[in-house]
Amino acid sequence: MSTFEKIPPAKRSLGILCALFATMCWASNYLVNRLFLNSSATGNIDEWWAVWLRICMGAVIFLPVTFTLRDGGWGEFKKNWKSDWKMFAFLSFCSVSEGAICFVALKYTTSARASLFANISPVFTLLISVLAAREVLNKRKTAGVLLGVCGVLFAAFSRSGDIFSGGASMLAGDMMALVSGIFWALFTVFGGVVSTRYNGAFCTLLYRLCGMIWLLPVLWISGSKITFDIPLAGWLIFLYYALVSGGIAVWLWSVAQKYVEPAVLGSFGYLSAFSATAFSIIFFKEEFSWHFIIALCLIPGGMALTVRQKR
Repeated sequence: MSTFEKIPPAKRSLGILCALFATMCWASNYLVNRLFLNSSATGNIDEWWAVWLRICMGAVIFLPVTFTLRDGGWGEFKKNWKSDWKMFAFLSFCSVSEGAICFVALKYTTSARASLFANISPVFTLLISVLAAREVLNKRKTAGVLLGVCGVLFAAFSRSGDIFSGGASMLAGDMMALVSGIFWALFTVFGGVVSTRYNGAFCTLLYRLCGMIWLLPVLWISGSKITFDIPLAGWLIFLYYALVSGGIAVWLWSVAQKYVEPAVLGSFGYLSAFSATAFSIIFFKEEFSWHFIIALCLIPGGMALTVRQKR
C-alpha cells in the first residue's frame, strides 16, 4: 500500500479541489503570456528579463505572508535547512525552468499548442513517480494516462494557428513547451517531499527566491536588456502572474501535493490543455480541425480514469 492510500477521503478531496483551481489559473496563463509576448500594447520587452521581473514580484508579495506563519515557515526552515536546502534548490530549478521555458515558448507557438505539448507531462510524472517508489502503478492509472496522451497527440499533430502566428513554423516553440513539461513532472513528483513539512506559501517564496538566482546567468548569457520602461498593461500582466498563476496557484499546488498522488496530479495537465485550447479558440481565433474534437473527448476521459479511486 502506498503512502497516499492512507490519506482520508476528505483531505484527498481538498487536495483535488486545490489542484483544480491551480490548473485553471495556469490554463489562463497560456492566454495571458501569448498576449504579452505578441501584443504591441505591452511593449517590446526581453522575454528572459520579463521572467525575472515576474518572479521577483512574486517573491515581494509572498515575503510578508511567510512571517505570519506559525508552522511550516522560517522557524521550521531554521531547524532543518542543512537537510532541506538542496531539495528546495532542486525544486526551485524545476519550477522556475518549467515556467520560464513555457513562457518563452509562447513567443513562437500558440497557446493551445504550448499547453498541449507541455501537458504531455503526466507520462513523465507517472514514470518518474514509479521509478522513485512514490506510488504503485496499476492498470487503471496506466489506461488513464495513455488515453489522455492519445488526446494530446491528436490535437498536437493537427494544423494550427492564431491571430499572432502569421503562418510561421512553430516547431521551436512546441519543443520548448515539451521540455517544460518534463521539468513540471519532476516538480510534481518530488515536491511532496517538502510540502508535507512546510506551508505552501513558504515553499512558493523559496522557489521564487532561488529562481531569481538561477536566472541571473541566463540573463547574462542571453544579453537581456534590463529596463523598467514597461507599459501599464505589461505591469498588470506581471502582477497577475506574481499574485495568481505564479503565486496562489503554486501555493494551492503545494497543498495538493500533500494529499494527492503524483500521477493523479499529473493528469490535471490534461484539463489545463483542454481549457487553454478552448480559451485560445475563443479569444485568439485558434484554428482547429476534427483532431481537436477527438482530443476534447479523450482528454477528460483520461483524467477521470486517473483520478478515480477504487471503492
